[in-house]
Amino acid sequence: MYLQSVAVICLIAVFLGSLEGKGVQMQRDVQCCMQYSEGKVRTKDVLRFEEQTEGPDCSIQAVILYTKRAVKCADPRDRKVQRLLRKLRQRQAEKAHRTMWLHPHINLPVMAEPK
Repeated sequence: MYLQSVAVICLIAVFLGSLEGKGVQMQRDVQCCMQYSEGKVRTKDVLRFEEQTEGPDCSIQAVILYTKRAVKCADPRDRKVQRLLRKLRQRQAEKAHRTMWLHPHINLPVMAEPK
């Protein structure tokens, strides 16, 4: 029974490790890029992104790109990455603007009841 439990835990650990993108490692509940990924990423494939700063948990500055298929790490100093970030931020702003007009009541101040 003990050996079966250990075997199942090992298989789960290997499976979860294979889901991480190249250069992305989990450290004490912090997802860090340890190196930059190879290859191109299209703007339309990016679901969301995070900017990683260099610090005690993460050894390099990076942009973590969550795509439809994988997690990629990009160098924020690269001109192509900067252009991608501009497009992604513009897409976020346009989406926020559309959402504001779809739900205008969310942005209105709450009026107090007359006493």
